[in-house]
Parts: sequence; structure tokens; C-alpha cells
Amino acid sequence: MSEETLAEALERHPEPRRLWLALASQRKRLGLAARRVLAQGGQLALRGVPDLSLDLLMRLAHGAMLAQGAESWTASLHGYRVHRYAFAGHGVGPAALLLHGLGGSASSVAPLVPALVPRSPRVVLLELPGHGRSPQPASGPLSAREYGAVVIACAEEMAREHGGRVVLIGNSLGGALALYAAHERPDLCAGVVGMNPAGAELSDEAMTALPRAFDDPNLGAAHMARLLFHRTPWPFWLVARDFARHWGTPTVQRILDDARDGNDRSLGLDVLTDIHVPVLILWGAQDRLLPLRSVEDFARIAGARVEMLQGCGHIPQLEKPARTRRAVAAFIDTLK
Repeated sequence: MSEETLAEALERHPEPRRLWLALASQRKRLGLAARRVLAQGGQLALRGVPDLSLDLLMRLAHGAMLAQGAESWTASLHGYRVHRYAFAGHGVGPAALLLHGLGGSASSVAPLVPALVPRSPRVVLLELPGHGRSPQPASGPLSAREYGAVVIACAEEMAREHGGRVVLIGNSLGGALALYAAHERPDLCAGVVGMNPAGAELSDEAMTALPRAFDDPNLGAAHMARLLFHRTPWPFWLVARDFARHWGTPTVQRILDDARDGNDRSLGLDVLTDIHVPVLILWGAQDRLLPLRSVEDFARIAGARVEMLQGCGHIPQLEKPARTRRAVAAFIDTLK
């Protein structure tokens, strides 16, 4: 959702609206702080800028999505309690399933909703177990393949309800899960959009570069901003320190530890070259979290289209939302 639609949504909730306006007033200070990050070699200077929690941001986003007409519910999927948002669309294309990245939530893929509602009969934003409003499984953080089973279960449910295949759209880990589902269940999948997806082969050097927990949230905020964005969107600085804290949680580190140990580090070329549904890969060329050579692996998918987004980092839908929406819309218009 754009800043404008968020402001309109918060208009109905006076207290959150005042809070949002107070946060927006920090924009100039945040811009100056971002320049100091570069000037001081990563020593983040956010004096006077609120250190907001990711939970607060999610509550604001939750209110905004409800105000825009989203359904919100938590129900069992593949044996886990999973939260979802859904928007009723008015298009004749496939239903759309949106998948966020590791440590993220539905709000990170919400900017794509305006492009999908005119094209799909239903748009679902899934929050993986332990992410967003989905509770942590009693057994602890899940592996990548366990997340994949949840995604497939959601696609099965959507296909039953809407009588057709689903287009899966995911960023980072969500992109890898979308590609995995397309390989495992092509009968459910009308197509895949991967936005800087994980799942390509990663070297030991690339794995070593992925951070663990941060002792100093200020330095962690600067480091994650550098990895994720080419030009950091200003609202990120409001939650950057809490995002750095969150990066060290078991939910995030379970996936990274598995990959460091050689488990599920990639989907594998045997999987990628055996995907036979339409695929669009959008790749922010200035991604510093995943290596550029990942694109070579994804280009091996039969018939895959790869679009490079210059001046963009790891999260295209947040850093280049209009460009990403146009590319996703054009791709869905080609699906039968």
C-alpha cells in the first residue's frame, strides 16, 4: 500500500493517525541520519528518531489493511495455526498468493495488492508460522521445506475455493517457496513471480556474509539497511533497530543455520530446471544480501523471464513499488 492509502486508512483511527503523522515528521531527520550512516562508515546516528517495534508497525499495517477491506483470520494449515489476509478482487485471472521473506510479514508484500485486485478474483497474503500474526509452532521454528508444505496447503485451499490454479508471488524466502511449490505441484500453479528470490546455489563465502545476531542494534540497523536496500526507504529507519534485534531470533536463524550446515541451502538446479510453469524473476541489481550470480541459476528455468531493476536492492516491492507493480501486472496479464 502507498503512503497515501495508509494515511487514508488511518484517518478512521484518530490515535494511530496522530502517531503516523508524528512519524512522518521524522522524515527529514531520517534522511540526514541516512547520510551520516554513509559518512561515518556505518556508525548509525539516529539520535532523536523513535526506536519503534516491528510489532507496532504490524499493528498499524493491520489496521490499514482492514480499513481497505481486507479479511483477516487465523486457521489451521498443514497442522499449524497460520494467519492470512485476503482481498476480494474483480479480475478474471488466477487467484494470487503473496509470500513475504524471512523474518518479514504480510505488510512487506502489501504494496502489490493494488496491481492484483483488478486482475484476480482473490488476493491472499500468507504469514508463515512464527511470522507476523501467525503464532510460533509449539515444536519451534520450522525448516524451509516445512514452510514449503504450508504454502502448498494454502495454494490447495485456494484452488479448491476458486476452481483454478494460483499465481504465487514471493520475495526472498517467499520467492524460493513459490518456486518450490511450482515444482512440487505444477497442477496448482498458474505462474510464479520471484522478487530477488532465495533458492539459488550459494557459496560458503556467500553464506558467511549472511549476518547472525547483532550485539549493537544501531550497528545492526546500519548493516541490514546496507544489505537490503540501495536507497533505504525512510520508514525502515523507524524500525531498523528492532529489525536488527529480530534478525537474531531463532525463527530467522533456524533457516540460516540450516543453510550454513548444508541443508536446504538452495533449491538445486535439478529442481529449477524442472519447473514448467511461466516464471518472472525480478532482480534488484544492487542486492547485497544475495549474490548477483543467483540470476544465472534462475535464468535456467525453462522459459523464465528475468528483469533487472537498476537502483534497487533486495526488496523491490518496497524500494521500487511502482516499477514492481507494473512488471507483476504485465506478467499476470499473459497468464491464461
